Amino acid sequence: MMKKFLLGGLAALTLIPTTAMAQPYHAQDRQDVREARRDVNDARRDVRDAKRDLRDARWDYQREVRDYNRERPWRAAPFKYKNFKAGVTIRPVYYGRSYVVNDWRRFHWDAPRANQVWVRHYDDALLVNTRTGRVVKVIHNAFRYR
Repeated sequence: MMKKFLLGGLAALTLIPTTAMAQPYHAQDRQDVREARRDVNDARRDVRDAKRDLRDARWDYQREVRDYNRERPWRAAPFKYKNFKAGVTIRPVYYGRSYVVNDWRRFHWDAPRANQVWVRHYDDALLVNTRTGRVVKVIHNAFRYR
């Protein structure tokens, strides 16, 4: 009999802490979860909108480049393509009048300063100081669209 009493007491002791530790699921917790889900959905929507804006900006830029290339058919001089870097001095043949890009605002490039001009070299755009022949800035693949 004593054995049954001890086993019953041990069983009761093991069940009491688990029921005492169980917390009820409150309505406030559910509301917090709902708000967190709403925040996550808002963040996803913001990311989706940002991606859409970036895609639209790329399309607009590609359209600008395509229109520019159609309006001004461009042929390279008999020289080969060179990958110019800023600081290099180039010959006047590379920045002749037929290679000058006058509507640099269309592509949102920096404004050329005194004695500077934007020049097209294949698909690259070069900002060249016409007095010294030095390349000030290079934008690679400025006239390439996919």
